[in-house]
Amino acid sequence: MTATRRVPATAKGEATRAFLLRTAAQVFGERGYASTTQNDLIEASGLTKGAFYFYFPSKSALALEVLQEQKTRWLTEIGERIGTEASAADQLRALVPAMLDLLARDPGAWSVTRLSRELAADPEVGPQVSAVQAEWVSLVAEVIRRGQADGDLRAGLDPESLATVLIGAFDGLKVLTDILEPRSHGGKTFARHVRTLLAVVEQALVTTPAHSGSPATAARPTTPAHSGSPATAARPTTPATPTAPVRKRSP
Repeated sequence: MTATRRVPATAKGEATRAFLLRTAAQVFGERGYASTTQNDLIEASGLTKGAFYFYFPSKSALALEVLQEQKTRWLTEIGERIGTEASAADQLRALVPAMLDLLARDPGAWSVTRLSRELAADPEVGPQVSAVQAEWVSLVAEVIRRGQADGDLRAGLDPESLATVLIGAFDGLKVLTDILEPRSHGGKTFARHVRTLLAVVEQALVTTPAHSGSPATAARPTTPAHSGSPATAARPTTPATPTAPVRKRSP
């Protein structure tokens, strides 16, 4: 069964549909797909059952539409944002702050990873979930491919495989943050971990130096070179050789 999108004929209907998608994203994010019932979604929406079913005939149809809407918006907004960067390396660096901004502005976006994982196990909608994720991998892989061609990123790694690893690391951090800090929806802890991931990527893949104001440069710890730095302070000094006293000769 594939999700059938019912497009409202009026502006009010379209607004109601958008409201249902935002509400469902928050509910799914808090409870998960399996633990959310159709009645939970109807109650959270404040609509009657008849009105709710007019827009979405089933829970799976609504969940899939939430996933598709979120991913489409992410791909559009992030694509436009990184597109302002001149080099592929800077586009790769810009991915992380762009994604963190989206998560901060839309708490419902946190549910995307969880929804993707749970819906992928459903044979009726699994192929559609896979197609949505494949678009995201393609976006990142294209940035990597151009960076390798320009010499800004290290060659020798398959772009699609590398993009899959990077996206998997980002989504995996979301899952682990959910486990370590339930209901936190990321916050400062998640942002700190992601910036660490960006610093690792910068060191391992990027061959061109970052601009001084780039996120990777800001996240990368620097070692002070002045005399008061820890490295200098910890370095033992060699004591001066004592000078023997000068003896005066007797007249």
